[in-house]
Amino acid sequence: MVYIISFLVLFVLIHFSQEYLMDKSNIRFSLWDTNVYFAAASLLICIHFQFFSLIKNLETQLGFIYLPTLFIKGVLFYVAFKDSVFKIEVLNMTERLSLLIPLLLFLALEVFFVVKIIDKDEL
Repeated sequence: MVYIISFLVLFVLIHFSQEYLMDKSNIRFSLWDTNVYFAAASLLICIHFQFFSLIKNLETQLGFIYLPTLFIKGVLFYVAFKDSVFKIEVLNMTERLSLLIPLLLFLALEVFFVVKIIDKDEL
């Protein structure tokens, strides 16, 4: 429940601050869709890691299991947004920041929770 609330609060803060601060006419893709993707992907990873931490055989392998998640999230992002984001030849600075900032913030929250899960298992 803590994960869901945390990612939901971060999603609301990011999305509505983007809506308030950015000129939507400069954005040629859906901020809602990309933000939902970043939030949902990070939330799913945290939930899965919580379940993986309950399996005794995987306790020592959790760090190694986490490594490919960034690659998998990147590939899935490309597949999901190849027609909207990756169709644009050159992204302007506003579009770049509107992708990069949410990505980094959701990644930071995800890493925070994954580290807590891994540290709990090492105790």
